[in-house]
Amino acid sequence: MRTLLITLALLGSLALRAQGTISATPGLPLTGIPTTFLLSAQPVGPVAWDFGDGSTLSGGTTVSHVYARSGTFLVQAVFPVVVGQVIQTAQLPLRVADRLGPAAPFSISMLRLRWEDGRVDTTVEQGFSPLTAYADLKFEGTGQLQAQWVVDGIPLSTFMAPLAFAGAVTLDSRSAIPLPTTDYGEHRVTLRILSPVMPFESPQIRYFVRLGGEEAPQVDDVIPSAARPGEETELRIRGRRLAPGMALSFGKDVALVAPLRFPEPGWAIARVFVSPTARPGFREVQAFSKTGRSRGPARLEVLPRSKRVAAAEPASVQSPPLPPSSPLVAFLWSEGEGVARPSLLRALTAAFLPPGEEDPLEARPGPFQVAAIPR
Repeated sequence: MRTLLITLALLGSLALRAQGTISATPGLPLTGIPTTFLLSAQPVGPVAWDFGDGSTLSGGTTVSHVYARSGTFLVQAVFPVVVGQVIQTAQLPLRVADRLGPAAPFSISMLRLRWEDGRVDTTVEQGFSPLTAYADLKFEGTGQLQAQWVVDGIPLSTFMAPLAFAGAVTLDSRSAIPLPTTDYGEHRVTLRILSPVMPFESPQIRYFVRLGGEEAPQVDDVIPSAARPGEETELRIRGRRLAPGMALSFGKDVALVAPLRFPEPGWAIARVFVSPTARPGFREVQAFSKTGRSRGPARLEVLPRSKRVAAAEPASVQSPPLPPSSPLVAFLWSEGEGVARPSLLRALTAAFLPPGEEDPLEARPGPFQVAAIPR
């Protein structure tokens, strides 16, 4: 009798295991959000899935499906448990609800690109791998993001990511083809968003591939070491490996207004203009060429604006309009620290450039990025 009971229990367990059950994640599926189904059985062939909304799929024991409408659906999985003989069916009644919370159109409200250290530029040696770019997004509503990682205008791959309930998310390029590091020099990376439609142009970040064994130029001293907002100043730069073909950057509110000159080995002369709205503080000097980029150790200090000069300006006299070639235009059109802020750029552009005027800085070389923002 005991042997008979054990045999019946084993047969019942095997029958239950063959029949299988279906589980859904999340437990309360929502329209527009992928739902994952898991079949607990161990079929000997493909599983025929019917999701109850007219969609079917032939696959394995784990599948994903997106419901376009709410309602109650009967999910079925038909599968073989013995080759050519026994077919089993598992079922799961499923309630699909509309999105929770207030509905909002799916849109991207902020996009910031960066490297792992938070900067918008980096330097790697030729052949370095893996080089990973990061994208911080803020979005509204719920939907499916479709985007491409693009290097020097060439798409590497297209990917999709479901985003839900308005929030923030960080994506990276590790799911794409690795960022190329075989060609030395400067390369630009952007995230081209195909869906939803972007209300502004995606920013860019840069990386420099340097040849193995070569070092980037480096700035040790800046003379004079300070400048005031609204002033144009000539700076003497002392450093190492300074040579024609290199470039300097003092930050987004200090613009180079003339090509670098190299009067003698180890020295360069830079003519800069400090934005009238530049905040006091230190600016780290960056030097870069095809061999890479270096930061400091030299720094340029932006002093507070002279109170004497400000007091001498009559309040009733309006300042003359800025000439089209003013370096301030470069600040207005600069993308800044890898963040696209279209409303601010449009407002400042409208204030300083007459309608219909072409951008005079479009062909000007330099470390500033010119963003084509529609008016």
